[in-house]
Amino acid sequence: MDILCEIQNKYTQFSEKERAIADYILQYGDKIKNINITDLAKEIGTSGSTITRFSKKIGCDNFVDMKIKINSTNTESHQEEEDGIFSYVYKYYNEVIEKTKVIIDKDSIFKVVNEIKKAKHIYIYGVGSSGLTGEEMMQRLLRMGFNVHSITDSHMMIINSSIVSKGDLIIGISISGETEELIQALRLSKKRGAKIVGITSFKESRVSKLSDIELIVYNPKFVDKNKFINSQFSVMYIIDLISMVLLEDYKLNEKMQITIDAILKNN
Repeated sequence: MDILCEIQNKYTQFSEKERAIADYILQYGDKIKNINITDLAKEIGTSGSTITRFSKKIGCDNFVDMKIKINSTNTESHQEEEDGIFSYVYKYYNEVIEKTKVIIDKDSIFKVVNEIKKAKHIYIYGVGSSGLTGEEMMQRLLRMGFNVHSITDSHMMIINSSIVSKGDLIIGISISGETEELIQALRLSKKRGAKIVGITSFKESRVSKLSDIELIVYNPKFVDKNKFINSQFSVMYIIDLISMVLLEDYKLNEKMQITIDAILKNN
């Protein structure tokens, strides 16, 4: 695992000042190469000793060692791009995919696929943009013949989670892992005996801790939190992987083709 993914992995364990350092590194890693610890501390608004402690917390010997490791993983081009915004969006998506690829646990993907196959009912919970991603996942699973519902309203999540039972599968989506409405619904679902799958960016988040299986993705805000670009891209990558593994099953693939043919005939 490269140093940037390690920073995300430990993000929830950092203090407020350490998170400020992490945010700076994850967004502006290309600037680290030519900056000394004093100037970096001034830029972030912290102290050199805090940066040194942070370096050791993520497995580096010191600040210089951290710089070397960050620079070795920094693949971003430093040349001026003629394509402007087109190149920027490409680089954004490419970085999110590459970082997610590094931290994906393949065994967890196969475990989730097995849970989907044997579930009586599948409920996908998500609020806001995570809810839209849940709707997309529902469409994929519906076309393979699964009994699946996407719930994006927080009130309906509570109602649904209070009546699920053993044999049901709940898939909760939250990049932050701290969406309050989702956490309440997952907690209720767990008490009712349902299996929980959590898709989030943080291993130590409440969503992760409530999950029987966690799928960790790279957090797009660490690439750029200031521009309006798809914040769910890493989650969609995971959903694509799950879908492709499911379609290795010829019966599910056959059902998918039947639904596609039905749609084409009615258009």
